[in-house]
Amino acid sequence: MSGMYIAYADKLLNFTEQHATEIGKHWAKALQSNPKTASYRKVREFKLVNQGESFYKNLKKLYFEKHAYDMATVYFSKFAEEQYYENIPLDEAIYALMLLRRQMWLFAEFQVLFTSALDQYQASDGINRTVLLTDYGILAIVNKYRELKK
Repeated sequence: MSGMYIAYADKLLNFTEQHATEIGKHWAKALQSNPKTASYRKVREFKLVNQGESFYKNLKKLYFEKHAYDMATVYFSKFAEEQYYENIPLDEAIYALMLLRRQMWLFAEFQVLFTSALDQYQASDGINRTVLLTDYGILAIVNKYRELKK
C-alpha cells in the first residue's frame, strides 16, 4: 500500500475507532429492525452494541496485521461462536457481518469524512481491504458454525 492510501485508511480507521460506540449503536438498531436479521430482536441491545464496538475498535489492528487472514479467522470465529450460542442462524450471522461493514461506511459518509472526489477515490483502497477482511470473516463464521454443529 502506498503512503497516500495508508493515510486515508488511517483517517477512516481512526474515525471508526473514535466513534466505535456510536457506530455500534447504529449497527445494533439496524440489526434489530432489519427483516433479514429477525433473530437479533431477541438479543439484548447492549450485547450487540458491545459486539459492534469491539469490531470497530479492533478493525485498525486487523487492517494493518501482516497475517490478516489468521487474525481475522481468530477474531471472527469468536464472533461466530457468540452468534451460534445466541441461536442466530448462520445466514443472519453473515448478514450481521455485512451490516457491520456497511454501517461503518454509512456513518463515515454521513459525517462527510471524505469530502472530495479525490478523498473518495483514495479511500477505495480502504474499502477494498475492509471487504477482504470481512470476506475472511464470512469464511471463519461458516467454518465455526460447521465445527460447532458437530
